[in-house]
Amino acid sequence: MIKRFIKTALLTGIPFGLFMGLFFTLVSGNIVGISAGLLCGLAFGLMIALFTEFQRNKMELKDGIFEGEAIVFQGPANHFFKGEARGGWLTLTPSRLAFRSHGMNVQNQNIDIGLEELADVVPTLTLGLIPNGLRVLLKSGEKQSFVVNNRKQWVKAMMRQSGLWET
Repeated sequence: MIKRFIKTALLTGIPFGLFMGLFFTLVSGNIVGISAGLLCGLAFGLMIALFTEFQRNKMELKDGIFEGEAIVFQGPANHFFKGEARGGWLTLTPSRLAFRSHGMNVQNQNIDIGLEELADVVPTLTLGLIPNGLRVLLKSGEKQSFVVNNRKQWVKAMMRQSGLWET
């Protein structure tokens, strides 16, 4: 948990701090810019890491059961739905992929995809840059996009569970 907290704080705080430092340097000079960048990055990174851990503790199913089914894999995720990146929890069971919003979104609909509906699971780059995207292609031609941690593990688990990838 501590390692994950620190990683989240650094991966969010450093880019934010650099951006804010650049902004404040342009507006107020080097000393203010560097100081503000460090403070903003530290504060933002800590807030995001705290929020992430709070949501994980709230949503993670520790007993290994999700709505009456065994959990194969689970984790925090964002789901792109009608122009909104909805935060929540993604769960893979022996029969389906389920997304549950954490409730702090405009659109809080559940998503349940039967594994028999899967045509392919593809790792993608979020914003064409960040290697944390997951695209789920359905036999109907529909696409569902997620942002996840450990996307390679998600792809492997989903492909194996759905029978798309024979071991």
